[in-house]
Amino acid sequence: MSLIIAGRIVPISGDRKVAPSEAASFQGRVWIGNDGRIAAVTKGTASIAGSQMHLADFDNAPVVDAGTDLVVPGFIDLHSHLAYATLPLWVEPNRIVPFQHHDIWPTRPTYPESVTWPAYAFIEAAPAELLAYAEIRALIGGTTSIQGSPPSNRPLDGWLVRNIEDETLGGEIGRHKVLASTLTLKPEQLGEKAISMRQGATFIYHCAEGSPGSIVQREYRAARTAGCLQRRLVAIHTNAIDSASYGTWGEPGAIVWSPFSNLWLYGATTDVPAALARKINLCAGSDWGPSGTRNVLGELKVASLVSEAKGWGLAAFDLVKMITANPGDVLAEAWGRQAGRLEPDALGDVAVIAAHAKAGSRPDPFKTILRATEVDVQLVVVDGRPLYGTERLMQEAGVTQTNRIAINGETRRLALTRFEGDGEPWSYKEILARLEEVRDDPKAAIESARRLAFAAIRSGDPPPLRLALDMPTGRVPVGGLPKDLSKISVPPIQPLAHDKEFFASIPGRGFHDGLLEGLADFYD
Repeated sequence: MSLIIAGRIVPISGDRKVAPSEAASFQGRVWIGNDGRIAAVTKGTASIAGSQMHLADFDNAPVVDAGTDLVVPGFIDLHSHLAYATLPLWVEPNRIVPFQHHDIWPTRPTYPESVTWPAYAFIEAAPAELLAYAEIRALIGGTTSIQGSPPSNRPLDGWLVRNIEDETLGGEIGRHKVLASTLTLKPEQLGEKAISMRQGATFIYHCAEGSPGSIVQREYRAARTAGCLQRRLVAIHTNAIDSASYGTWGEPGAIVWSPFSNLWLYGATTDVPAALARKINLCAGSDWGPSGTRNVLGELKVASLVSEAKGWGLAAFDLVKMITANPGDVLAEAWGRQAGRLEPDALGDVAVIAAHAKAGSRPDPFKTILRATEVDVQLVVVDGRPLYGTERLMQEAGVTQTNRIAINGETRRLALTRFEGDGEPWSYKEILARLEEVRDDPKAAIESARRLAFAAIRSGDPPPLRLALDMPTGRVPVGGLPKDLSKISVPPIQPLAHDKEFFASIPGRGFHDGLLEGLADFYD
């Protein structure tokens, strides 16, 4: 279905080497064709009549009128772990010093029972509902593409938001264009990834995550020795390395910055100015429930707090690019299609953000995006499909099968179908109810899921959806669960949006010296 979105367009496009001014926006329209690609971006009420671009697509196309609200590229979360999205922030009780690196906190006594066991309960007993919860949580923050879906026995692309590792653009590209590893790889494995990158793949790699100067610096050195420091490398974190090490990255690729998680666990974060000086492409990621924000729009605010506290001078425009054009350029390398920018032939992934503009005023669009919260997200479109938004905008977009969802007191409409089936509508209420069933009796839910899976195998039926965790499981038996499943206790499922309880759980916990407490000020 083609779609026209009218509003104040913030394209984040044009000359890649020249930063547009902070007022780089204009009243106009984004035209998304039947193929899910942007056919044109026009100013004012101008039509694309007279051009050769998919004219027939728009004969009966619905027009969504966002007024003076901002029409922006859909946000891209280049680092997350969706399997842990339901979990609250975690700390090891009574710990008073930051962790040195990523191999330490998974070994702490409370980690398995607080993180691994409840996450495993959901991936075993309610995998589709877990995915739906995690992707909806991303969607309500304006996210249209996300990295970090759990390993699965079937592809996850083409459902709700784009799953970056599995995305095929509807079969236009092959699988494995984006490779990823959470765990530290051996030299021979890194060598294989170096070859894959030279052959055109993009490699997203957790690398040197920890306190500056800690032993995990060797992960970055190992990547360099194996020939992985290439343009197609996307290194997550790198907060343990010294700034001079960036100079060894001959043709720099990208770094994914997750400041909330860095500060929560290690009390320090990535040396962003050093990376920028080396012309490394900076992107942002929300990381995961136990030490991260609930969506990448929240992570943007943490990045702003860190920049201000450290005197880095990152402008709102610099920060917004970290969740739009910068990761979009990274993905364009792998996918052969531009993301994160509103321009012809780019992916039709769009968000509408409330501008709160006074009559006659033109507020800085990038500062508006930086300060936006979940209630400001008015519409989210993925591949030209309106999936979430206000009742008015979803109606104007011609979406008929939706259900209500409440976000911090605001009513929105969600167009969601079951993960498996023939387009059967699925409500968040149903998803949450199933997750609560698992939470009420994890042991019974896991055992029931195992029986069903075994029965399918015996009967020769297609196996049910299966997921796996992509983070260390801690000191527990192989498989990540205790022998006695009755020991599993699942904490309350977290609200989709940042809320008072989330902010109340920050003071006095983690190793951020109070800096993260400032996040609440954006949501007052």
